[in-house]
Amino acid sequence: MTTNGAGRLTAPCRFCGRPPRPRDTRVPGPSGPICVDCVQAGLWVVRDREERPNEAGETFEAVSSPQAPVCEFCSRRERRTFLGFRRPLVRVRCVPRDAVICGDCLDHAGDALNLALRQ
Repeated sequence: MTTNGAGRLTAPCRFCGRPPRPRDTRVPGPSGPICVDCVQAGLWVVRDREERPNEAGETFEAVSSPQAPVCEFCSRRERRTFLGFRRPLVRVRCVPRDAVICGDCLDHAGDALNLALRQ
């Protein structure tokens, strides 16, 4: 991942491939950052469990199968409950880019973006 002289991320969004626009706020990830538009589209997919295009027109789909890829941000595919039960963790996959993020990481990304945009 590269930064410009001001320390801002210049790598393209992992989920839509768009380079950052001036004053864009994005959440860094191990394979590349995720932009505000992709976080929003991903949260809608988690909520509705239906395929949805992002701003760049690429398809996001909900996956919860134990065999589906793990989240790139937290490396999980299941959630353990307080009593130790295992439940599938809903993940969002960008089909053309094969990028995956779970609903929990999308929530955290949304919170981080909200805090950053308020400043």
